[in-house]
Amino acid sequence: MFTENYIKEEMPVNLYRKIMIARKKFKDKGITKSGYNKFQNFSYYELKDIIPEAIEICLELDLATRFTYEQNHYALKVYDLENKEETEFCMPGKEYPNEGNINNQLQNLGKIQTYIRRYLYMQFLDITENDVVDAESKPKKNLKYPVR
Repeated sequence: MFTENYIKEEMPVNLYRKIMIARKKFKDKGITKSGYNKFQNFSYYELKDIIPEAIEICLELDLATRFTYEQNHYALKVYDLENKEETEFCMPGKEYPNEGNINNQLQNLGKIQTYIRRYLYMQFLDITENDVVDAESKPKKNLKYPVR
């Protein structure tokens, strides 16, 4: 049975409430995608679209975030500084081969972390993008008969 005391002891309810407020605040800002993939013809959010707004919202709600990578586990930890609660948004990592010179290795690691940070912030703020599967399943224009 879920009682108010049980929920307060087991779940960071104050933090979840603040996360929902943060998601609404981000959505209400109407942030547009600045990234564009010219080869596959789609726009996407870059970290520069997300991070400045996330910082502003987190400061307003007394939240803090920290990106971590431990034993093939990437996480964006979110802390409610007022109520001393925490949660994390995570995704698995994997080992990538260390090929090439040290500069290439560091650049590859930076690329991986940038992509993962972007996806973790998208989880945290519940930022949505068009589903590739849905976009690819739409019938092609100028066809006599739709593709099934």
